[in-house]
Amino acid sequence: MSTATIVVCPPLPGSPASYDPADVVDALLDDPRTAGLRTLSLDVPDPDSADDARTVRAHWVAHLAIGLVTSGAKAPVLLVLGGASGAMAAAVGFSQKAARRAVSGYVLVDAVVPAADARIDDWPDAPVHYLASPAADPLEANQARLRGWSVHEVDDAGPATLGTVIAAIARD
Repeated sequence: MSTATIVVCPPLPGSPASYDPADVVDALLDDPRTAGLRTLSLDVPDPDSADDARTVRAHWVAHLAIGLVTSGAKAPVLLVLGGASGAMAAAVGFSQKAARRAVSGYVLVDAVVPAADARIDDWPDAPVHYLASPAADPLEANQARLRGWSVHEVDDAGPATLGTVIAAIARD
């Protein structure tokens, strides 16, 4: 399934960023392989300080889903998630399924992989690529390998490097 929109997701609130979403989008926009593809990052408002971690994650997924609708993202979408937000890949994917928007793939950058119990019969519903920089947790990268996902070793998680690999994935 070819990609129509690349969505570079922001980090989960309160967790360190694996990459700068705006810089990765800029690198993708400069890459001729992504010409004709919609490329965007979405803003998620800061959570209420009284929210617990579960509520913060639920609101993060909901804001991404709303952002995709209001941004006019065309299906199928390639979802890019990094760090702790990788654990939410299944939830973000299910939100797109609920919106009747196909997902062409997932790119997890130095990410926490979704828990094994998130792998219900219908997820992953698209190819998963794990980008592992030297900063990646080797156990997480190994989990990706054990699940049969494509693991791409990269020199760094800078925007130029990520843009190059994500553009190639989007065009495959």
